[in-house]
Amino acid sequence: MKQMKFFALVLTFLMGVSLTSCFDSGSSNSYDGTAFVTVYQSYLSNGVVLKTDDGYTLTPTNPSALLLSDGKSYPERALVYYKFAEGEKFVQGKTSYNVSVEGGMGIEVKSFNNKPDTIKNDYNIIAMDLWHANGYVTVASNFYYGGTVGFDFIQQKVGNDTLYVKFNYSKGGASGYNNGTTYVSLKLPSYIQDIEPKNDSIWVKVSAKGPNDETLVKNVRCKYDLY
Repeated sequence: MKQMKFFALVLTFLMGVSLTSCFDSGSSNSYDGTAFVTVYQSYLSNGVVLKTDDGYTLTPTNPSALLLSDGKSYPERALVYYKFAEGEKFVQGKTSYNVSVEGGMGIEVKSFNNKPDTIKNDYNIIAMDLWHANGYVTVASNFYYGGTVGFDFIQQKVGNDTLYVKFNYSKGGASGYNNGTTYVSLKLPSYIQDIEPKNDSIWVKVSAKGPNDETLVKNVRCKYDLY
């Protein structure tokens, strides 16, 4: 399958310590592909369908491999490692495949923190990147940590067709010496007051406190008519 534009970033970040919840099918350590996905549960078949961030549909033959540690719930967003099911192979132009999930990790999904005044800390991160897919803006960040970590999204302002967002490292950064990586997805609201879309899309500009208190800024264009 086509590589996502942030694939090199993902490989770099995966060398750090992942702090997201993991799942494993227990079947093997080999896989055919890796994808960031949104998980849609089918209540008719008791299965799930995965929509990848680069536009493919994956139907797991072993949906239970995606269950979280409680054994009952599925992640809303995830990074999955998969193998094509028997008889399947990549075909140019084909967008739907049956796969076996070999492992992966759940991605935390957050909305805007509606009580930003209660956030006491704003720790530095090392680096970040972001992308938009399926109604989510996902931030990949690398940082030092000294305990359980926590992040918040804070809506700062709206200007014309741009939504300004603060990615806040709120918990776990004090006296941190371990190097970690995580992915956090912001579920964009269906209505953003005062936003003025252009060609049915908006800009989301995310800032964070970086090394030496430098402000890190990343932008992503999002289709707004999907929400």
